[in-house]
Amino acid sequence: MTERNGSVISFDLIYQFSKEDIEKRIGEVRTTIMQQMRENMDNYVWKNIKSLEELESTRMSAMRKFLSDYEKGKAERRYVFHELPDKLPYGADYFDIGLSSHFLLMYTSLGYNFHIASMTEMLRVCKEIRIFPIVDLDANKTDLIKNVIDYFQRDYNVEIVKTEYEFQKGDNKLLIIRNRDVI
Repeated sequence: MTERNGSVISFDLIYQFSKEDIEKRIGEVRTTIMQQMRENMDNYVWKNIKSLEELESTRMSAMRKFLSDYEKGKAERRYVFHELPDKLPYGADYFDIGLSSHFLLMYTSLGYNFHIASMTEMLRVCKEIRIFPIVDLDANKTDLIKNVIDYFQRDYNVEIVKTEYEFQKGDNKLLIIRNRDVI
């Protein structure tokens, strides 16, 4: 997005580490992750990405691109160390859209209160939030999504939208929660 002159700020716990530490960790887990993918190939849709080799190549290319921008991005405050649900260092409605990718709703073990508090903080600083995917780590639907929707639909516009993207079977839906005054 930055290359396209868009404005994006990313928050993550990983940004507490140096480029070298992140690069080392990627190297340490690469083989294990690819072995896990190999063992679970039937849980994925091999349409956009055709093979494990293409997946590994795509992911490693993305990692290299991220790492090449990491120090500059940190200096420009585009990569900010932060842990939800702690308060973000921005005022109300500072961002148009907040995205949680492969985190919120996926890690059900964090519990209902964690997810509600995290999304509430995101909604404080964002006019709209999007959560993808809306399944757990095993691509199963959980009661958590229903409970989250029940909680937020009292004060926000809430919808689930089917996406064209599906890599893990069943993870082709996106939760959108927006302030009622946002069209």
